[in-house]
Amino acid sequence: MNHPTVNHPDSEVTMHRQPRRTDHRDRGQGGQIIVIAALTMVALVAGVSLVLEGGNAYAHQRVAQNAADSVANAGATVLAQRLGGGLQADADVLIATDAMAAANGLNSYTAYYTDLKGHMLDPLGVVTADPAAAAQVGPADGDTTIPPLAQGVAVGGSQNFGTTFARVLGITQFTASADATAVAGALTGGIFMPVVFPVSMADCDGSGNTVVVDEPWRMSDPDPADPTGIPIGQEYIVPLCKTGNGAFMILDLDPDKNCEEEVTNPSSIQFNDFPVDVLVDTGNDCAKKIDDAIAANDVQGTVVMIPICDGDCVTIGSGNDKAYHIIRIAAFYLDYLSYSNNPNNSACALTTSPTYATGLVNIVGGNGSSSCMTGWFVRYVTSGPVGTGSINNGEAIGVQLIR
Repeated sequence: MNHPTVNHPDSEVTMHRQPRRTDHRDRGQGGQIIVIAALTMVALVAGVSLVLEGGNAYAHQRVAQNAADSVANAGATVLAQRLGGGLQADADVLIATDAMAAANGLNSYTAYYTDLKGHMLDPLGVVTADPAAAAQVGPADGDTTIPPLAQGVAVGGSQNFGTTFARVLGITQFTASADATAVAGALTGGIFMPVVFPVSMADCDGSGNTVVVDEPWRMSDPDPADPTGIPIGQEYIVPLCKTGNGAFMILDLDPDKNCEEEVTNPSSIQFNDFPVDVLVDTGNDCAKKIDDAIAANDVQGTVVMIPICDGDCVTIGSGNDKAYHIIRIAAFYLDYLSYSNNPNNSACALTTSPTYATGLVNIVGGNGSSSCMTGWFVRYVTSGPVGTGSINNGEAIGVQLIR
């Protein structure tokens, strides 16, 4: 048995240190942590970049959608002019859509002709679901004609935009795409003057009844040299005839408003389609209130929407339920409205406009209503709801985005 050796206090004690063993596993774990941290940072940066880039992409998606909407509207507007009697062709539609695409920064787009419901048409005007068979705007499809029954334009467009945060991932560009369809047809809604006109030229007899001349109102066109000036064409005196029980061709478009308020603060009215019956305002002083409101609110010299009635423009029903049978909407460039208690109102018997010195077609004889409106029936295209039915003489045409 060995015993420990005790040295003398004055003796030097020598101690031997054991060498430290290196653990290679610690180094491996440290390296793994660094790699995981680096990957986590990359993933974190990538995630943040994509989140931030998502907001940028959303903004550009809205820009692309607005651009597609504008291109579709531009094409449908040209079709509306054509429906109104113009001679616009496929090339005119292409010019309009190209200009709007460039103005809104679309890098590319394709446009197809559609019917009123937005269904694509082939060159013969037959509905098709196959884009390869559909008639395109422009000569790209080898056809430069507008298909029969074409009343709309469907657009698919795209816009390229550079990235900002996603560049850390090597992504430098995204593409935003959008589709839109706009159609043109008979206007079925908007802000109207609370009066009604007969579909054809008319006079009032000595008792105020409507006497229709079997000739439609002739249309006028805007002056290309001065679009804000008076139209080029014939100005008319349109009598507001009495049709019984105080009804002087005045409509009660909004029961919550009196006749004056319907001019000074008009309501936007939506008719689902035509024909439709609209109640009469039986107040005896409505024409005077409308006359005063027009004079006080500078409505003269503007285009107003006027409902058009069929046949002799007589009321149907009785009492407070009397109504006019409305078949469409006309656009009327208003010169003046005149009301008088005198059944022989001199302002309704003029041959020259006191405002513009233009010649007036005056077919008013008896003028039993003592009221009339003067102005031009104009070819007018506006943004608004569109309904079915053919475009007739004097029809106001709407252009509407449907998707």
